[in-house]
Amino acid sequence: MEKTSLLSITFSLTVLSVQLAISHASSTTVLCQDTERQALIEFKRGFYDPSGRLSSWVGEECCRWEGVGCSNVTGRVIKLDLRNDRIDLFSDCDDNFDYWYGVSKGCRWALYGDISPSLLSLPHLQHLDLSGNIFVPHRLPEFLGSLRSLTYLNLSTVGVAGRVPEQLGNLSTLRHLDLSYNFYGLLELYVEDPGWLSRLTSLRRLNMSFVSFRNASNWLQAFNALPHIQAVELMSCDLGTFPPSLSLVNFTSLTSLDLRYNNINSTIPDWLFNITSLEFLYLGGNDLNWLIPQSIARLTSLKALDLSQNAFHDGFVPAALSGLCRLQSLYLTDVPINDSLANLQVIFSGCLMPSLQELYLSHTQLSGTLPDWLGDMENLKSLDLSSNFLHGSLPASLGNLSMLQNLDVSSNDLNGSIPDAIGQMKSLVSLILIDNSLRLSRVHLANLSNLKDLDISYNSFSLEGSNDWIPPFQLNTLSMELCEMVPRPHFPKWLRTQTALTYLDLSGTGIQGAIPNWLPPSLEQLELSYNGITGGMPQHLPNLGFLSLSNNGVSGTLPSRIAETMPAIQFLYLSTNNLSGSLPPSLCRNKFLYVLRLAQNNLSGDLPNCWKNSSSLVVMDLSNNTLQGGIPHSVCDLKKLQSLHLSNNNLSGQMPLCLNSLTELETLDLGHNSFVGDVPPGFGENLLNLKTLSLRSNAFTGSIPPLSHLASLQILDLSNNNLSGTIPRSFGNFSAMKLSPQKGDYDIGGAAENMWLFVKGAESEYSSLLPLVTVIDLSNNGLSGSIPEELGNLQSLQTLNLSWNYLTGEIPTNIRGMQQLETLDLSRNNLSGSVPSTLATLNFLNHLNLSYNNLSGRIPTGNQLQTFTDPSIYAGNPNLCGPPLAKGCPKDKSIDDKEKQSEDIDSRTETIWVYASITLGFIVGFWTFCGTLLLQWRWRFAYFRAIDNMSDRLYVVTVLSMARLKRKLRGSGQDG
Repeated sequence: MEKTSLLSITFSLTVLSVQLAISHASSTTVLCQDTERQALIEFKRGFYDPSGRLSSWVGEECCRWEGVGCSNVTGRVIKLDLRNDRIDLFSDCDDNFDYWYGVSKGCRWALYGDISPSLLSLPHLQHLDLSGNIFVPHRLPEFLGSLRSLTYLNLSTVGVAGRVPEQLGNLSTLRHLDLSYNFYGLLELYVEDPGWLSRLTSLRRLNMSFVSFRNASNWLQAFNALPHIQAVELMSCDLGTFPPSLSLVNFTSLTSLDLRYNNINSTIPDWLFNITSLEFLYLGGNDLNWLIPQSIARLTSLKALDLSQNAFHDGFVPAALSGLCRLQSLYLTDVPINDSLANLQVIFSGCLMPSLQELYLSHTQLSGTLPDWLGDMENLKSLDLSSNFLHGSLPASLGNLSMLQNLDVSSNDLNGSIPDAIGQMKSLVSLILIDNSLRLSRVHLANLSNLKDLDISYNSFSLEGSNDWIPPFQLNTLSMELCEMVPRPHFPKWLRTQTALTYLDLSGTGIQGAIPNWLPPSLEQLELSYNGITGGMPQHLPNLGFLSLSNNGVSGTLPSRIAETMPAIQFLYLSTNNLSGSLPPSLCRNKFLYVLRLAQNNLSGDLPNCWKNSSSLVVMDLSNNTLQGGIPHSVCDLKKLQSLHLSNNNLSGQMPLCLNSLTELETLDLGHNSFVGDVPPGFGENLLNLKTLSLRSNAFTGSIPPLSHLASLQILDLSNNNLSGTIPRSFGNFSAMKLSPQKGDYDIGGAAENMWLFVKGAESEYSSLLPLVTVIDLSNNGLSGSIPEELGNLQSLQTLNLSWNYLTGEIPTNIRGMQQLETLDLSRNNLSGSVPSTLATLNFLNHLNLSYNNLSGRIPTGNQLQTFTDPSIYAGNPNLCGPPLAKGCPKDKSIDDKEKQSEDIDSRTETIWVYASITLGFIVGFWTFCGTLLLQWRWRFAYFRAIDNMSDRLYVVTVLSMARLKRKLRGSGQDG
């Protein structure tokens, strides 16, 4: 026993010694190896760190640096996690990296730079996450394929483009790969040959959304070689089609498949329904056709199904979905169901009804009323029936949906009062009723204690007797745009209780008075346009990013310290108010300011010369004020500026050539000012995106520069200046005026562009139709020479105004090339020659003015010219004649004489023909009769015998008549 105890004690001491040794070894390996520390330092040198995220990377203990993870046993670096969770996909993080637009605070936290090959000195690295940072240069390095120990690699949203390196296929131990949401400007990240993916045999999760597979037809075969794959996300990868068949489906462990927005224009292949392990299937945003196959019922594990935005050209038969008893989320948005909502009960009459938690049926062409059976979906949490043709009232049965959190019935024809039962839905978080004719009051909201988002725009909301109302909820967003509020308040006092509001829209509600000073500082978006708001600007809203007070009566000056009171402002809409004073220099320090619209106010003073640090500004609209001075050169530092409106001010001086550096500029409107000097000869050389150029109503002199390099130009207005010289022949090369204008909004900075244009003899404001307008207006200058024939190449030009100049020569006959021309004004020039008959071929011409020139000859007629009956459009041309002028042409008399002579000739000819016909008829009749007598002797004998008999009878009758006459004469003589 003693021996046994001794052995036991000895063994315990040995184990304890080993444990202490291991513990000691662990404690002594806290410091990472020098080679790995040096590799991390080299990695840090390759990045610019504006937020100081890598400031902890000092000292010897690199395992304690932020984002670095080491093995507890060996001390080797196994993890590098520097992801930037604050990145915004739709952000614009620096001058060289543009996703789309916008400014994200998350960009300040991003690392910028190149991935150093020093990572190769971390041979035990298993986890690498650099997502949300910015790679410069914008490409994926090939050496990443040599990090053979990697099991996790996340390089999503790092702004790279070009080919995905096939060396990544060497990472045979990789279990998670994420390359999603990568592109640089218009360049995309793409896979040339997906064969390398088949070598990632340990892969469980793959996300390559927004990586193009456009030319990689064997993508499915590559994924089919991954036996352990569980989740595949390939959203917006340009896959194009479904391979119709697979000999063998290997990825039987697949639980999630996301193929949304891939332009797949085929049927759903049957092999897909053999993957019975699928729980999440997303096929939305494609062009799937044919019927939904009945075999979809084999996917008994399915929890989420997205078939939205598919046409199903051959019909949509939803009954096949009724057997999916585990289905929780069903997305059918934009599927043309085109049926009564009541008829869809066939889907939900079975096991699907108690299972479903989310149902999205917006834009499905549903009609009829809302059926009561909707209230039987007891586990429903989200119901979206928006943008359909539903009518009638909301059924009280919806109140049975005690778990419902999101209800959206917007953009239908619903009417009537909200049922009281809806006011009992205490789980409701989001209630969207926009664009109906519903009536609701505070009573309907009295018990919605969890409500966070409320949109009742375009409805009616009663606030009667609610001055002291304290709602039970704390809203995050509230929209009441164009909501009829009864009575119309100065400002809803109950909003004072909503201290968590981030979004508030009360535009067009008719509220009056000043903006209260109790608005919650949490506000990020405030929309109060089209009201009767007076008083000054709101103050001290540190989180406000969007402010619209357009079309009100706001007065006073802009806050002198606006950069401090609104440090986060990005969109500032203050047009059409009564603001006065000068622009505060503090405005330039709003470094996130993206859109600045201050048109139609009473602003005065000089434009501040402080814009150098306003690097984010995309729209500056200061038109219709009384600003003076010149354009400061710091405006040319706004490298992202796309729209510059300075028209209708008192600005003067010369036009700075440095505007050429604004390469993103699409609209430049300097009209109605007092600018002088020449238009710079090299102007526009770099403005390849410029669509609208207006220098109207200034005092510019000199000749017009060629400008033909402005390939995107659709509107050119240089009218009412002192320009001289000839019209450049290169104007016939404006590319955008040769092509049909593109439909769609001319949207810059989240709002449609607007311009005042002089078209069809009147000045009109264009906004939504602006992208469809093409104009050249050079009127009221001192231009000379002839009209270039090259203008006939502009087949999409709609308005050409060259009036009030000194143009000579003839109107070019090839004007017929302007097939879309609607307005042509060549009045008040010295044009000569005739009016070309080719004008009659312009089928869209509806406004014409050729008055006060030296045109001569007959006015042509035909087609569209027949509609111009106003003689004033030809006035002042003494040598013009013919309709619609009262003056006849000199050749008209001789033409009439010729016509009269022609009529006389025709009359004589007709008479001759009449006599000739009679004569001919006599001859034909005579010879027909006489010829018969000559040829037929029996007819001749009978004819002459008849003549003899008739003569004899005539003779006898004559003799007897004469005898009677003689007797009567004798008898009358005797009586006398």
